[in-house]
Amino acid sequence: MDARRFVNAMYSSQHVHPVTQVVMNLPKDAAEFLDVFRGILRNRQTGHIAMPKIHVYGFSKAEDPEYDFHERINLALCDSVMGVEMHRVRLVAPGKWMLCASFTLPESVAYAKANYITC
Repeated sequence: MDARRFVNAMYSSQHVHPVTQVVMNLPKDAAEFLDVFRGILRNRQTGHIAMPKIHVYGFSKAEDPEYDFHERINLALCDSVMGVEMHRVRLVAPGKWMLCASFTLPESVAYAKANYITC
C-alpha cells in the first residue's frame, strides 16, 4: 500500500490504532513523505492519543549532514521539530552519508491544519 494511504488509514478510523513507532526506511524519499503526518489528528480531541516515535532515514552530501537532514525534516513538517536524535548510519559514497533521525511527532504537527503543498 502507498505510504500516504497507509498512514491515513491508520488514523482515519473512529478508533485510532495505537501507533507507537513508525520506520520510514527508504532513504532517498522518506523525508518527503513526512508531510502526511501534518494534521493527521486535526479532527480529534487533543491529549487522548500518544504521539508516535518516527524513525526516518535519508541521505545528505552537506558539510554538516545532521543539520541538513534536520532542516529537511522541519521543512517537510512545516514546523521546528525539537529533540531529534540523529546518527550517521554509513558513508554510501565519498561525502554522502545515510542518516537516521528519530523524534516524537510534535502535537503541534499532528493537530495542525493539513497542508501538502507549502508551509
